[in-house]
Amino acid sequence: MIKAYDTVLQSEVSAVLAASSGGFEPYRYECACCGEEVYVAAAYSSSMVPHFRHRSGNNNVECENYLGQYGTISTDSRSRKSKNERAEFYFDKRTKMFSLGLRFSEDEINAYEQLMTAFELRAFGQEQTFFTLPINSRNFVPDAPTMIPIEKFSHSYFLSNTLNGIRRKYDVFKLNGANSPTFFKIQGNDNNYKAKLVRGTTLYTNVPYFVAFQNQYSFPYNTKLLKEIRVDDTFQFVTMGRKFLGKVLVITSKTPHIDDLVSSWDYQLESSEILTLMWPPAATADEVSIIGSDYAFLYSSFELQAHGNINVHSEDIKRIADGVVSKVSVKSKTNVFRKNAEIVIDKGSQHFSGFNEIHCTENIANTFTVPGNDLYFLFNRSGVKALTTGQTVSLTPRSEIKHYRFGYLTGRVIPHLQEVLSEDDLLIDILAHYRCSEVFNKGLLNLHSLSDTAALYLQKCEASGMINTVARQFIEGGRL
Repeated sequence: MIKAYDTVLQSEVSAVLAASSGGFEPYRYECACCGEEVYVAAAYSSSMVPHFRHRSGNNNVECENYLGQYGTISTDSRSRKSKNERAEFYFDKRTKMFSLGLRFSEDEINAYEQLMTAFELRAFGQEQTFFTLPINSRNFVPDAPTMIPIEKFSHSYFLSNTLNGIRRKYDVFKLNGANSPTFFKIQGNDNNYKAKLVRGTTLYTNVPYFVAFQNQYSFPYNTKLLKEIRVDDTFQFVTMGRKFLGKVLVITSKTPHIDDLVSSWDYQLESSEILTLMWPPAATADEVSIIGSDYAFLYSSFELQAHGNINVHSEDIKRIADGVVSKVSVKSKTNVFRKNAEIVIDKGSQHFSGFNEIHCTENIANTFTVPGNDLYFLFNRSGVKALTTGQTVSLTPRSEIKHYRFGYLTGRVIPHLQEVLSEDDLLIDILAHYRCSEVFNKGLLNLHSLSDTAALYLQKCEASGMINTVARQFIEGGRL
């Protein structure tokens, strides 16, 4: 078959573009005809075009002969035929717990609720469920993850529901020894981050990962490789009745030594892609960037391909700036996903399961030192500049520093405003601090537009025959 439903992009995609985008994660693609899982076949073949095939045992002849029609690829998530859950596994730094993030669409929630269907979670394929949750509008919000803490350890988890009983296996923790790490990609820039399980086997350079080791005492890599692995945080924690070692790290470069190490962990390493939402400003809710515009400007190190790595039609993408910047017409849930680069953009309000009101603080200072958390930007007449941790900035008039968390403005730092002295106070200040006098020139009395303060002072100077030098300069310059 030439097209399938992509559960990441939430639209139908072609096999050729799916192969070029490197989308080989488990459970990512589903048959557009029957809803069962399919995979990209012949992705690297020189004798056969890429196509989708069913997994062994879940297909029939009708589906395998299904080709679909070129030019009829849908960007509507309702084209999905599968009734399976959309699930991701997470680590929450704040709670030090692993969780399952479960999503359903509005139609799915309504259908399951009418049939009184419950979600089931098992630690092993044949044992009883250790967690159940009714699928209804009380427990789930459409297309937003409901976070389910996992309290029982297993290398694999089996997800199902009471309607069809089909158990889908998700491998989470590595099997080959306590020193084998499990990688989670960190979401956002906050210290209390959530990190999403890397479901495939590919890691990327210059991407921050949370790494969980089942052995709390060791981090098995040669210290000679420290220059290629930057460790930003290390801590121990206990959850699911087990002790874990957690590390936040970034693999900064790809070398043969690093390739061997990553391979020993059952992963492979590739160079990362870059994807940035340049405009408009966006707030973040449930991993979705919310904008108030019908379009967005995206910077990407790769070409945006309609129905390949973005779920919009080709006419919705306009490439500018030598192809690295694209103007994209934003539809409901516009998704971009290629390798490590991913973003979901939506317009207007977003439904999510709860929120805390964010108050914007305001501080006054002449100098400011950037702390080691979140994002800080300096705004002045020259434009906008990102600030780095530890940097000290002197604030000038018409400048300010803004502090953002998850795209929300949470704080402002503005300079002290200089007092504007009255003319009388200014003259008193000059006479008190600049005691330099000269012979009075009566020609000053002929200056036009003398202020009352200046005229009165000049009369006194005419009587004394002397004038303060700085006061004369201010009067001649029209500043007094």
